[in-house]
Amino acid sequence: MKNIHIKALNIESYRGLKQLKLENFTGVNIFTGENNCGKTSVLELLYTAFAPTCLDMWLENTRVPYDETGANFYVCEEGKMSFYTGFASLFDSENAEKPNLKFSLTDAKDKEHIVEATCKIELEKVPKRHMKNLTFQRIKGDSIVSNCLNLTFCYEKEKKSYKIYECQDALDLWKVVQNDKNHAVICKPVFFLSSTGHTKNFDFLTNIITDSEFFPELLEILKEFDKDVLNIVKTEEGFMILTKKFKKAVPLNIYGDGMKKTIMLIAAVVFAKGGILLVDEFETAIHTSVMTKIYAWILKSCKKLGVQLFLTTHSKEALEKLLELDADPKLAGEITVYTIQKKNDKQIARRLNAAKALEVCENFGLELR
Repeated sequence: MKNIHIKALNIESYRGLKQLKLENFTGVNIFTGENNCGKTSVLELLYTAFAPTCLDMWLENTRVPYDETGANFYVCEEGKMSFYTGFASLFDSENAEKPNLKFSLTDAKDKEHIVEATCKIELEKVPKRHMKNLTFQRIKGDSIVSNCLNLTFCYEKEKKSYKIYECQDALDLWKVVQNDKNHAVICKPVFFLSSTGHTKNFDFLTNIITDSEFFPELLEILKEFDKDVLNIVKTEEGFMILTKKFKKAVPLNIYGDGMKKTIMLIAAVVFAKGGILLVDEFETAIHTSVMTKIYAWILKSCKKLGVQLFLTTHSKEALEKLLELDADPKLAGEITVYTIQKKNDKQIARRLNAAKALEVCENFGLELR
């Protein structure tokens, strides 16, 4: 099937996840489970699938807030996570002597790809090129020293190493990441929409408003939120909505999160053509009254464009809405549910197809989350 790019994910160690096997992925894969069971962490590893040694891919996984210019890239306020601590958090904290990160992916041709990374923290002298605007200093003799993360990522024959200093300047770090990103080769598109991603940068929406096939479909779906919507245009002031209600276009930001989330989702599907789309907490901001129509379009379009979809959810009602789409002949057999649970010192996952999941839920009262 053209929308199956990853068949399995085997996690040996990542954050709090250990020995978790997720197999037989389909076109649409939904991860459920209690809070902090590792659903988002699974999406993070899938996000790195096509460029696992690229620092920029892992930057997203640190969960440190920043903007696209790097201006707010490094957060060093008391009580908040920094880029340095964000990267350290990716590794197995219980293995202090040798923190590690290891997982494998099985592709559409049943080939297994192993990714392994190590993190070693040492006190090192800070090179002069990193000394400008240090966030704080520790003096040792005539030198400035800092804790340093020595990171090494290995993927097949490729091996890349990075040094990240605890006191390193924000824009200096940003340059390192962008330089690495510019030289990375990403074989397939991948898009990660976090639970709050619809409130952030909208620049990539240009792709959808210039698409003659999908833009009319977007406008039609948006009528679920505002039946008078006519157009979306990009101006110097940002993205604007033309509607019959007002004589002039109004900013997209005046609309609710539901409409913004829908626009982002549809644009993300088009962006991820031939690759994978990851959506954390897919139900966020979208009311269940419009969820069926919106996600029916998303699932069908993903299949049409060869996009493999991975979702997480906390909502039983939202989950059941998606599972019911399996009754559509165009989506039959596409949807699979994985319930992740912690057992002893590792995680396990229960796999059910949509039809079976609905059956056991209705007949036996099985909790799918």
